[in-house]
Amino acid sequence: MQHEQALLQAGSSALPVDFSGVWRNQLGSRATLTVTNGTVAGAYESAVSGEGQPITGQLTGYVNGDLISFVVNWPTAALTAWVGQMVNDDGHDVIITLWHMTTNIPEAAEPTRMWQSVFAGTDRFRR
Repeated sequence: MQHEQALLQAGSSALPVDFSGVWRNQLGSRATLTVTNGTVAGAYESAVSGEGQPITGQLTGYVNGDLISFVVNWPTAALTAWVGQMVNDDGHDVIITLWHMTTNIPEAAEPTRMWQSVFAGTDRFRR
């Protein structure tokens, strides 16, 4: 219900923004974005993973003015979704985001461990 209420308050679309390029977050992870007609494609290389090594996943998403959303399909049993907005921070383009990652919990453990399947956080990306 809150989602629908927020849509009622949303204004008109902002002017198009070019999100294409390489963006790095505060951990050194890299999102390489290509935008065509409002659709985002690319790759995301996370500087951190469960194995302690970088990991790369396929990225897909959308832009609407200065808003962006994208999902990364990891080669492990996990998905991460980011939503955010580009802002100007002292002359630099920055994408401020919130993210959710969901990981697979083995079926036998779902009744007691399902609460461990979703993580959340924030990222700031700079070109």
